[in-house]
Amino acid sequence: KVKMYKYKLKRRSFIKSSALSATGIFIGFTFDPQKSIATETKIKNELGLWIRISSDDTITLIVPSSEMGQGVNTSLSMILAEELEADWKTIKTETAPANSDYSNPESNWGQMTVGSSSVKGFWEPLRKAGASAKLMLIMSAAQRWGVPFEECLARSGYIIHINSSRKLSYGELAEEAGKMDIPSDAPLKNSKGYNLVGKPIQRLDIPSKTNGSAQYGIDVRLPEMMFASIRQSPVFGGEVLSFDEDAALNIRGVKKVILIPNGIAVVADNTWRAEKGIKALNVKFKGGKTIGLESKDVHMQMLKALDAEGKTILEENKTLDLEYEVPFLAHSTLEPMNCTAHVTEHFCKVWVPTQSQGGSKDAAKEITGLDEEQIQISTTYLGGGFGRRTETDFVRQAILIAKELGKPVQLTWTREEDMQHDFYRHASISRFQIGLGKDGSLSSWNNQLTSPSILKRSFAPMSWFDIDPTSTEGADELPYTIQDFDFKYSIVDPGIPVGWWNSVGSSYNAFFTESAIDEAAHLAEEDPLDYRMKLLAGKHRFQNVLEKLAQASQWGRTLPNGHGLGISIHKTRGSISGAVIEVSTDPTGILTLNKAWLAIDCAKVVNPDTVRAQMEGGFNMGLSACLGEEITLKDGRVEQSNFHDYHIMRLRGVPEISVEIIESGFEIGGVGELAPPLAAPTLVNAIFSSSGKRIRSLPLSKHGIVIA
Repeated sequence: KVKMYKYKLKRRSFIKSSALSATGIFIGFTFDPQKSIATETKIKNELGLWIRISSDDTITLIVPSSEMGQGVNTSLSMILAEELEADWKTIKTETAPANSDYSNPESNWGQMTVGSSSVKGFWEPLRKAGASAKLMLIMSAAQRWGVPFEECLARSGYIIHINSSRKLSYGELAEEAGKMDIPSDAPLKNSKGYNLVGKPIQRLDIPSKTNGSAQYGIDVRLPEMMFASIRQSPVFGGEVLSFDEDAALNIRGVKKVILIPNGIAVVADNTWRAEKGIKALNVKFKGGKTIGLESKDVHMQMLKALDAEGKTILEENKTLDLEYEVPFLAHSTLEPMNCTAHVTEHFCKVWVPTQSQGGSKDAAKEITGLDEEQIQISTTYLGGGFGRRTETDFVRQAILIAKELGKPVQLTWTREEDMQHDFYRHASISRFQIGLGKDGSLSSWNNQLTSPSILKRSFAPMSWFDIDPTSTEGADELPYTIQDFDFKYSIVDPGIPVGWWNSVGSSYNAFFTESAIDEAAHLAEEDPLDYRMKLLAGKHRFQNVLEKLAQASQWGRTLPNGHGLGISIHKTRGSISGAVIEVSTDPTGILTLNKAWLAIDCAKVVNPDTVRAQMEGGFNMGLSACLGEEITLKDGRVEQSNFHDYHIMRLRGVPEISVEIIESGFEIGGVGELAPPLAAPTLVNAIFSSSGKRIRSLPLSKHGIVIA
């Protein structure tokens, strides 16, 4: 007798799961997530995840997140394949289409790949989806054999009858299993039985990226496709004043000139000719909300906001009065912004490297007036995201041009357009008045912070009350024991577009706070690591990270002259990470990054190779931003235009990096945005240790420091 399981199947899920049941399993596993980042209230959106098993035993996993180099295709596939007991060699992936069923339960932003939330958000849903599919396959085999359910088990893509050793592949059972209802209570594996999760599995995207078959947005090609290039007002918010359309149309291959909001586009039969057409236009612009704005003006706006917050007068004998500052930063993704669109009266199809499928679909609905069912968003690989591709400005432009043209069109920004029309990591200034007790403890901590606001665009009421948790994260709450803690924040709006940048507010607040903690340690005449350990008494996860770093770096050893060690620790995205770096400096300002040691406690690990890669890449991105990256303004325009004047760290400057991974068993945390915040404080603390020079503003190149 086959054991019966309870089923909880909604009509919407039944339609999805039965649609392809004739050709195999097509699972729409539905549940109601109970948890949100901002609240503990129930999220209304359902989550649907599809697993396709074909008769040739190929298993295609529909990945709900965008693959932008962070290894999410592999990590999420490992979670699902683990519970499914699939043969890893049969696994393939597809990126999910734009559909609210794929909204991340850890995010308030719908179907977006942001906030280091992919593995964290889909850990439990994917486990349940895999377990449910496995249970359906087991029950199908048991019914075919006429044996009790308990006598069957799943192993490496087969259902095996224990007593007779008979077995059927998943492909042989797919059609029958695909007709079954979806169980609501399939048992999950114990972590002790994991075969994939926790193991260093080679990434699924490596072969296609090695042989050149991987498709990025810029690789899309369609029949009769045209190509577009644009120019946008160099002053933010400006408009087109004049242009020479005839001159552009006289360029070979140029087909059309199209006005778009804030700019103009030229369409041609290839990108090179479209760009030649743009240059021939001789377009002139007028107006804009940043006319005449200089970087020094933004600096003064922030100082004025801090002065309005007011300093705290301290009475302790040992006090610090500090001011730290960071500049605007570009995302500078290797692949510039691009999007391919085809719009007719009946459909809108978009191929785009995006972190926001939901936002792209909303843009298409708004511009075309089509119903949701008539719009298709296909996500390609992303040649770098870092938060920039959560925006839909370039998607909107491509759809507008395609609608006007009536043919498929690929819009590609030049590097100069990309650099000068970004949604920048905002500049910020942070002030501290810190008082120490007689024992060196933090008796008072007063911090005033100011910056532009990202959320002002998406939720204006935030700005009414000077609230933006994305800007204050990492500063408004600290793990250290502090007797008197006070934090104030105010928003400035110089008119420069700002957006999500890798680790958002933590990218600069960790620099501010961990540098200030280091200054407090030296004022207390204590070792910076020991000082942190004392202030983190009882915070065992934090202390464990510091202990791992101390062991790995041999903290406290005698260093050669001119060498120094710097340290920092930070919590974000539900995980704790820390870093130590050894540097050497000489009197001329030449800096050598000798070696860095990183440690991360993300509670659970899916693929340790991916964790290490994320930590290494993120730390280097943070180092690059710290060393030479800066966006400045002159007469309301961004001065930088390409990599000759926006200085990315070169490979020769990268230090050797060692990564310690800690599995603490707590609720799974994020990984992707843990390392960038560590780079700046760790490095400037090491520079102080090696040279006695304390740096409180970035980039380091402004202080005459260059990489050897």
